[in-house]
Amino acid sequence: VVIGGCIGQRDGEDLIKKLSHVDVVFGTFNLASLPRLIEQALLTGDHEVEVLSEATDFPTDLPTERESKWSAWLPISIGCNNFCSYCIVPYVRGREKSRPMEDIVADAESLKADGVKEITLLGQNVNSYGRDLYGEPRFADLLRSIAATGVERIRFATSHPKDLNDDVIKAFGELDNLMPALHLPVQSGSNSILKAMHRRYTREHYLDTIKKLREVRPDIALSTDIIVGFPGETEEDFQQTYLVKEVGYTQAFTFIYSKREGTPAARIEDDTPKEVIQERFERLVNLVQDRALEVNQAEVGKVVSVLVEGASKRDETVLMGR
Repeated sequence: VVIGGCIGQRDGEDLIKKLSHVDVVFGTFNLASLPRLIEQALLTGDHEVEVLSEATDFPTDLPTERESKWSAWLPISIGCNNFCSYCIVPYVRGREKSRPMEDIVADAESLKADGVKEITLLGQNVNSYGRDLYGEPRFADLLRSIAATGVERIRFATSHPKDLNDDVIKAFGELDNLMPALHLPVQSGSNSILKAMHRRYTREHYLDTIKKLREVRPDIALSTDIIVGFPGETEEDFQQTYLVKEVGYTQAFTFIYSKREGTPAARIEDDTPKEVIQERFERLVNLVQDRALEVNQAEVGKVVSVLVEGASKRDETVLMGR
């Protein structure tokens, strides 16, 4: 039994004390150590724990086996500098670290030569890519360089609204192979809750960004993340999140707030009854689904190019794609 990632990074040896049946614990910076740790645990019959304080290699340096020969994930950075008050990631994955642009482009060229049609660029906050290397974000430059390889489709995840600048927005109108799809987590529509979350943008800034995106790419499909029940959220705060009606997301991932020990938000006391939060959550889910149905109905009758990903998990006689 192996535990890795953020929990392994945070708790280390304590996991073995709590869970004696666990054989191996590793952190967020040493995935490459996993085969060795498993071999040692099997050989000695003892617990193996290794947690490093920083990364020496990027995930792309490890051997890779892709699930699909047509699509590929391509990491461009690791870590995060944002310290949203509810999030454990900066504490367990460290500060943002970007890969050199020429390395990423070389990987993209290699993937294209290998038959890949769609590349998804990955980072905790792709929009601030390059700030640590070049003194300023260069994500728009990276998008143009990847587009120049001629790969058919480019996607990316995830974006922080405060760093989605006009140059990146402009790229959506310029690059034919940059897919008209964007995941832009709003988390809340209330300025007071956004401030408590330490998101560093306002409702007005977010909506203005959406307006700019639609001006350059009217057909852009938008998705988002929303947290319901953040400590201190009032009914008025919650109703501000009805901006989902205004934006018209094709998809939204909705969550009920849960504490992450070690984060500032975990120290905030909140006496909002669980049943009130649950009722708000259900209201939001219904609103999101109704609005998404409206948006998606607008696609009926159109002929579009689809990259087929395989059979649907719900019905094997139906093909699924984007």
